[in-house]
Amino acid sequence: MNWRALFKPSAKYSVIVLIVIGIVVGVVGYFATQQTLHATSTDEFCMTCHSNHSLKDEVLASPHGGGSAGITVQCQDCHLPHGPVDYLIKKIIVSKDLYGYLTIDGFNTQEWLDENRKEQADIALKYFKANDSANCQHCHTRIYENQPETMKKMAKRMHENNFKKAPEDRKTCVDCHKGVAHVYPKK
Repeated sequence: MNWRALFKPSAKYSVIVLIVIGIVVGVVGYFATQQTLHATSTDEFCMTCHSNHSLKDEVLASPHGGGSAGITVQCQDCHLPHGPVDYLIKKIIVSKDLYGYLTIDGFNTQEWLDENRKEQADIALKYFKANDSANCQHCHTRIYENQPETMKKMAKRMHENNFKKAPEDRKTCVDCHKGVAHVYPKK
């Protein structure tokens, strides 16, 4: 291929036509990418690889599964960041999980989950600690100030005392709330 030809003006098409074609290709590519990202962030998509695991039932049995507030969280609410750049980065990082699904014998079995639960839970906890439980705080916005009346007095006091600490000394949500959606293994 002659690289110089890429930078020479086109004899067949005007610059305007080339710009319009570039814009159309860019817009179609952008929307196709967005649709793909969102389609692969649904519970239905997640359950294609985790269909034989107890994960969905665990969430539904937890306070996040439609408890007193009547809100059922989706997989992406906890497992994907809410900011657009972090979201895209995380989607790229977890794309390797599809390879694992295809190559790990017995991955989509409850036995595999039980054997690997501690390791998988620790990976998730590390992620939550690294971002100060940003996914938790995305929904639980009133944890430190203007707390709901339904919150127990001791819980209010614990959160208030934690908020009074210097930011680098504060605990994050998962330090105290392990296993609120999925069973956290004891060993």
